[in-house]
Amino acid sequence: MDDTSVRLSKRMVELGLCSRREADACIEQGLVKVDGETVTVLGSRVLPEQKIELTGKPQLLADLPVTMLLNKPAGAAQAPAQLLGTDSRAPEDKAEQAWLPRHRQQLWLAGALDDTAHGMVVLTQDKRLLRKLADCEMEFLLQVAAAPAAEELKARVAAVRLDGKPLRNCKINRQSDRQLRCVLHAPRPGQLEAICREAGIELQDARCIRIGRLALSGLKPGQWRYLQPFERF
Repeated sequence: MDDTSVRLSKRMVELGLCSRREADACIEQGLVKVDGETVTVLGSRVLPEQKIELTGKPQLLADLPVTMLLNKPAGAAQAPAQLLGTDSRAPEDKAEQAWLPRHRQQLWLAGALDDTAHGMVVLTQDKRLLRKLADCEMEFLLQVAAAPAAEELKARVAAVRLDGKPLRNCKINRQSDRQLRCVLHAPRPGQLEAICREAGIELQDARCIRIGRLALSGLKPGQWRYLQPFERF
């Protein structure tokens, strides 16, 4: 751009298309076209002669931190935040919040975070949720090479020591020959693998199906949705 270029948002205000606040919202939400091409990057610059048009009305919500629930697919190579976007948003999402690329930024995560894990992940910009998530009970279905009989499993789990300490706030029971159910509080990275290793069980993958009071139901692998205001962990 030459010296006559101006910020797109400023030019939109000059043309009377919207207010400055609305201009930024329109750009972020993909509602602005410059010479027929959609522009979504804040700070973009344009020339006075370029044609600018709006394709819709922006959704102006308070700039509050957002929280999202993701069904991380098995074998996903990308970081959970990179799976967020308009194409992967669940059609059943009832939230009024418009998707903005900045919702991928400054996120804290909980849930299926290990490389061997898939299923439910919470991604939040809300610092107030951190302590709550740290205390949340999480439920995993563990696929294993061979599940011990119920009594043997109980004995093995009771004998597990991590960092020299017995397991606390952790319950594991047998679901089938190849599946265990594990309920524990805010697992640390690698903890599920460590528990299985100490118990002499070969862990193949782990699927998180619940965090606190919220279950994964309704989200297909790879889909995500916004946390509703009335939902609580």
